[in-house]
Amino acid sequence: MSPQLTRVLALPILLGGCVSATPPDTADSSTTADSTATTTESESGSAWTADEDTGTTDEPPDLDEQLGALLDAQRIPVEPLEPPPPDDPALVELGGALFFDPILSGRKDTACATCHHPAFGTSDGLSLTLGTGAVGLGPARAEGPHPPFGPRHSQALFNLGQPGFTHIFWDGRVQLDARGQLRTPAGADLLPGLDSPLAAQAMFPVLDRQEMRGEADELTLLGEPNELGALANDDPQTIWAALMQRLGAIDGYLDLFAAAYPGQSFAELSFVDAANAIAAYERQAFSFPSSPWDAYLGGDPGAISDAAKLGAILFYGAAGCGDCHSGPLLTDHMVHSTGVPQLGPGTPTTAPFDHGRELVSNDPTDRFAFRTPSLRNVAISPPYMHDGALLELQQVLVHYGSPTTSIADFDPTGLHPELIGTVQQGADHIAQILASLSELLELEPNFVGLSNLREFLKALTDPDVAGLPELRPDAVPSGLEPP
Repeated sequence: MSPQLTRVLALPILLGGCVSATPPDTADSSTTADSTATTTESESGSAWTADEDTGTTDEPPDLDEQLGALLDAQRIPVEPLEPPPPDDPALVELGGALFFDPILSGRKDTACATCHHPAFGTSDGLSLTLGTGAVGLGPARAEGPHPPFGPRHSQALFNLGQPGFTHIFWDGRVQLDARGQLRTPAGADLLPGLDSPLAAQAMFPVLDRQEMRGEADELTLLGEPNELGALANDDPQTIWAALMQRLGAIDGYLDLFAAAYPGQSFAELSFVDAANAIAAYERQAFSFPSSPWDAYLGGDPGAISDAAKLGAILFYGAAGCGDCHSGPLLTDHMVHSTGVPQLGPGTPTTAPFDHGRELVSNDPTDRFAFRTPSLRNVAISPPYMHDGALLELQQVLVHYGSPTTSIADFDPTGLHPELIGTVQQGADHIAQILASLSELLELEPNFVGLSNLREFLKALTDPDVAGLPELRPDAVPSGLEPP
């Protein structure tokens, strides 16, 4: 069944049988069978609206049957998410130490966890990242003096270790191609032995001056010269080797590497082995396959509320969200332009714009296109989109209801004060962005149920994420303070 036909079939269902949940408390990211459905409410500012039901004596349709029919019609099967393949516990332990240790940054002030912190849904709570040189965690990093904002939002790490993830980063610049070959910005300089796209991704933040490496004229937190910052940008292998020198000078890391790679001396190892360990940790620590939605797909009809079921009917039916957010991971792993307002510094070669995938493909049709993110645990990792322009799920839903209206009427008031003036709101700028819109965003004119959609998105939150803050270790082998 085509997506268009699926949407047409779903629309009468929604108009005739929609109930809306009470607007959820933004602090509540769970959806259970206890969620209460109420009468249809007005969704202010939404293009997805319809006249109120005037009443009917017809028997309400069976939501599970309707949803089941829609799920059966999906191009990619919608199934419960499976746990990731197991990893060697010693490798995971090493990766966890590296993930939280600022030793990997030039100034020894920034760890992977700084911008992907468990307390902030494996992101940082900021629209745009603040890397080395900033102080604190999350939004606190933008308080007081700080370095310039980076060009993009820090993506959440949930389930990135699943085999289905073949493209990493917003522009998909790290990818596993159809031949099973890794393609990365390092080209021929990429060291051999990486076991996944997720491991390949870990090779690159340490190279970026703004994210982690810093500059040659800076000192570390301990008052030492930043030897990583002094190295040339076009020599990644030397930078990776210098990082291994740092790690090899720490007894705790010698022990962890020996346990993770028995039979190999430290001198035989490279930063690839560190990256594989980081990926193993992320794969195990941030995989969450037990959301209420998974339970529902597994055969428990009471795992989600009626409001969430109606939201799922809209998601996979008339709204067409499932066209891109497909399969168990709720992503098609492709890039699309969705008309998101552009803000921040932009990328160096296209400032003040960020041309997205075009920077990788050199294909003008990829301009402003970014990778479809997975929606699992999406309710706990705001803000949203490649530049964090949309601060709440409600804004995202309204935007997709009418991207052309949303970008033209975009209100930057809630952004960090330094970012408000960077929003590209000129008529010519907006026209450029809208000219690139994905054809998949051609939506039907009458929709109901934004509250129901929110309830469905909340049902994608695994309750086990409540334990994320406990992942932070008290100490790391370098002796530096973990974020």
